[in-house]
Amino acid sequence: MKKLVLFIFAAFVAITLNAQKVATDNVPAAVNTTFKAKFSIAEKTTWEMDYDNYKANFTVGKSEFSAIFDKDGKWLETETYMKSSDLPKAVKETLSKKYGELSAYKIDETVKVETGKSTFYRLEIIKGEVTYEIEINEKGNISKDEIKTESKND
Repeated sequence: MKKLVLFIFAAFVAITLNAQKVATDNVPAAVNTTFKAKFSIAEKTTWEMDYDNYKANFTVGKSEFSAIFDKDGKWLETETYMKSSDLPKAVKETLSKKYGELSAYKIDETVKVETGKSTFYRLEIIKGEVTYEIEINEKGNISKDEIKTESKND
């Protein structure tokens, strides 16, 4: 029991340290300038620290986004939260080949990630008692396929 309490406390501290809210007034001017130039129609923007970077969470219409910038204002990546039904055909085909028919698993989280060098999709797939974290590009090539959690009954 003592180990469980210690683990929960350590996890809480890690989350708190890695994602601290930041008031818009405390975001460096260079970061704000780049953000406004890249996402001029952003609405409902909130800021947080993501390690040493600034993360903007915002909406455009009904779509949710987050964008990460370094302290000097350089854009690093944009995440677009999306429905799994909107995944490209090649991605769906690869998932079906690897995990079976779509009805055999649940896609819990779907995010399109755009960086200066690439675009890929980050997914959490739940199949039975196992949750996988997958990164797959637009052509259907998997670059990351890890078990995130497993059933404790094994």
